[in-house]
Amino acid sequence: MYLKILFWLYIIALLAATLLFFRGAPYAPIELDPIASYRRAMTAPAHLSRIEIRGIILNIAMFIPLGLMPPAIWPRLSKAYFMLPLVFAATLSIETTQLLTSRGVFAIEDIIHNTAGGILGFLIFKALFKKKTLDKTQT
Repeated sequence: MYLKILFWLYIIALLAATLLFFRGAPYAPIELDPIASYRRAMTAPAHLSRIEIRGIILNIAMFIPLGLMPPAIWPRLSKAYFMLPLVFAATLSIETTQLLTSRGVFAIEDIIHNTAGGILGFLIFKALFKKKTLDKTQT
């Protein structure tokens, strides 16, 4: 019960962070270069490079709960063939909504980073689930 409430609060926070506030960028509203942040981080002065790297890390970290929580709440989602398309669709939906509402930048690398974060969350879930299963069989 508490995990479901926490999950829905996470979804609200995720949508607010990605869609509610305009996050302008000094470049075009569509970024199709899958390594644009990496290029900017390598060529920018140190303080700007840290901002780019922080953005990459935050884009990954922001989606870890999306890969971790749903299979913990709804066991039928504990298979990769359910979760991977779900995480990809969620991030693609957010990026597309940002483009259509001019609330951010549609960036291919955001889709890659967000999906990687969801996959990482799912792998954490699988590791925890496997450990829990092993603990039960050993007792």
